[in-house]
Amino acid sequence: MVADQPTIWTFVDIEGPNSLADDLAQSLADALQSALGWWADFTIDDTEHVVVFSGRSFRYRIGDKAGRAEAVA
Repeated sequence: MVADQPTIWTFVDIEGPNSLADDLAQSLADALQSALGWWADFTIDDTEHVVVFSGRSFRYRIGDKAGRAEAVA
């Protein structure tokens, strides 16, 4: 845990068209502060998973072990 992180987490549920998934991922990657250790994730049509960190994002098919491993690393 990073010292500046709160002990209570926030969950935000966002729904939108799949065509905006890449824009959302980029906006989140631009907004997240790396020093705080924050990340975000979302799914697209229950078939793809997007994981976003400060400055980069990963998009892979759900069940793709290599894609998930890359995001985890």
